[in-house]
Amino acid sequence: MHNEAPQAPQAPQMYAADPRLAPNAVNVTPSAVPVAAPIAVEDASPAEGAAERGDRPVPLPPPPLRPCRPDFRDGCYRVTFRPAQASLPHLVGTLRVDRKAPAAGPDGVIVSGDLYRQPPSLVPDQGSGDGAAGPGGAALTGGGQSVAAAASRPGAASPLLPRIPVFPRDRYHSYLKATRLVVPLFGLPGRPCQVTLDVDEFDYTQPPAGSFKGSFPSSPSRSLRFVLTRVPGSPLPLPGLGGPRFEGRVFEGDVLRGTVTLTWVSSFLRRAVLEIDTLRGAVGPQPVPAASGSGTEFFDTVYATAGWDLSIDRVEAQVDIPVPVGVNPTACWSAANLHALMSGVRKSSTDLDAEWRTHLVVVPAALGCSRGVMYDQIGVPREGSASFSDDGYPSSDSSNFGMAENQRQRDFPRAYLRSATHEVTHAFNQIHQETETAADNSIMTTTPSVADVLGGPATGAPGVFPDQINLGFNPTVRNHLAHMPDPVVRPGGWPFASWFPAGAPQASDRNLFRSDELDFEVWAEAGRVPLGAPVTVSWRLTNTSQGELVVPNDLRMEALFATMSCLDESGEERPVRPFVITCESAKLAPLAPGESLGAEYRVFWSSDGFPLERPGRHTLTVTVGWSAGGVPVGVTGSCEVWVDRPTTDAENRDAALVMHPEVGKWVVLGGGAYHLPEAVDRLRTLDAAGAPSVAGATDTDRSRVADAFAELSLMPSPTDVKNGGNGNGNGNGIGNGEADGR
Repeated sequence: MHNEAPQAPQAPQMYAADPRLAPNAVNVTPSAVPVAAPIAVEDASPAEGAAERGDRPVPLPPPPLRPCRPDFRDGCYRVTFRPAQASLPHLVGTLRVDRKAPAAGPDGVIVSGDLYRQPPSLVPDQGSGDGAAGPGGAALTGGGQSVAAAASRPGAASPLLPRIPVFPRDRYHSYLKATRLVVPLFGLPGRPCQVTLDVDEFDYTQPPAGSFKGSFPSSPSRSLRFVLTRVPGSPLPLPGLGGPRFEGRVFEGDVLRGTVTLTWVSSFLRRAVLEIDTLRGAVGPQPVPAASGSGTEFFDTVYATAGWDLSIDRVEAQVDIPVPVGVNPTACWSAANLHALMSGVRKSSTDLDAEWRTHLVVVPAALGCSRGVMYDQIGVPREGSASFSDDGYPSSDSSNFGMAENQRQRDFPRAYLRSATHEVTHAFNQIHQETETAADNSIMTTTPSVADVLGGPATGAPGVFPDQINLGFNPTVRNHLAHMPDPVVRPGGWPFASWFPAGAPQASDRNLFRSDELDFEVWAEAGRVPLGAPVTVSWRLTNTSQGELVVPNDLRMEALFATMSCLDESGEERPVRPFVITCESAKLAPLAPGESLGAEYRVFWSSDGFPLERPGRHTLTVTVGWSAGGVPVGVTGSCEVWVDRPTTDAENRDAALVMHPEVGKWVVLGGGAYHLPEAVDRLRTLDAAGAPSVAGATDTDRSRVADAFAELSLMPSPTDVKNGGNGNGNGNGIGNGEADGR
């Protein structure tokens, strides 16, 4: 693994003076998770003295003050918290101090942190810096291995270099959101210059077994005050490599809760690794000249604008990967074939508890398939994404692609890098800005919308795509990347977009259209289904007003404007999330009076489990939401599906066979996922149980569940097909003519 500790990339100019290139400056705070917001940095230097003479205050000479230089600098600090109550666990983690956030303004700061439970044997001592003390005194890195082992890894950096630590996901304890920061400029002689940091702590409830999404409370679990004093000297023996270290006490109100140590480890806020693998015949994204005119821009410099130390793993990177058997790499890829490729070529020894690693695989494909895709799961959520070098910029997506129109991505490196970075950022759980804020010239706006922002009718300047593409994040996405809780953004954490509401919007969330403006219908193909059977839900949006309305042009779940939830009779509401994120042509576009748009989704399984796993009535709610010039708007509708209890032994048997996550992945990939052996075995058992060729089989051995899978063409072929070689472009995902807009 490539473990060099790189110098901080030179961040490109975030936004040019041209207002067309400046993203919307809205700092949107999600409702489902706590996220730190800008605060002012206060100065608590002693004031001039005063005495009372009669009824008038009389100024006295100011006390002799000395300058305070606590050096509470920007960047990431390693945190060690030792509770006063011995029975409570020690906590370790990171604290991020961010004065460079555009949303914070010129004088503000955003401070956030994440804490993890640490076994007593791994608690770092007062001066251990980035390492923790392990059994027998052996120093440990943030991932739990000894420094000796870390230093012996191929390509490893010096263990003396401070690094942002990484901790196991199942030890996550709480999120810290700063509410006040006091950094004195002057102090009294003989008294320490103390930094005071007030934080709200949000305790985390770990996800149940088989799930990845935990929960935070809607209000703080407690409010704490850190009173910190800088420790003189450097924590490391090598000059220039260390940073300031602070020690202090932690109070809840007037009650001492423990002591804390903060050790500065990096000018970055977070770190991650990107692995890029390239199929034979494809061309991966390359560095491009920086917009500033000096240097180059690549994944690392783009992420540096969000405070991330993103290193490109050049040791594990694979090039010229053989084409899977039975796959035509220059045609549109099926969702199953691409998922199989990604599962097979990513670094097999990846440990997401020791590093934040995401994977980008590059394949050729063809124009009109999809510029890129992200899967909600490979093995766990958001492990990787894919980019298609030979797809590009069809005129059907936008009339503002300029010289790139109907050309390949690989031939326009700046636009290609932007698209690939968009996919990687989906893997870090960020969504489109057409939904969250407004379309702009930033990474998380879809490619057609970026082209329209740059060269649309409102600007009067066609032809600026792709040269004036901004390779940076808008303030909202930057703040999410820098300050969302670790479980939400790290690979292997929360499922994609699970921090974003999926059910019917509240009045405070979105402004809804009246039915005489936009009519929205939702219906199920079958109002009654057996337990274990997939059901297709459809929806249609019609402009019932007298004039054009700007709406999403792609209403598929995979395009991310539409969300779905399922409410059962017990009152439990469960989101239904798309497994394959493909939104290549998605953008906002005018819908003429009387015109309609529609989509459908096969409801069976998602990263949140089986929404129809209980018999009884289920209400499926579909919401299409977007941002109209910064105003959140949308439509919503519902339908009901009744799930029957199994009435025969065959239905019981078959429901148990198919309600398994691997079968769920098979279904959402559209079938043909032969790299999922458990799914293949279960579906062949399902097919064989009631087949006439089976000795003694009768009509009662054939269940409605098996019939449903057969009717939907979801049964595997009689024999294995190596590497899922069931062809390309089978309408099950990538390149079915409704592709994605990155």
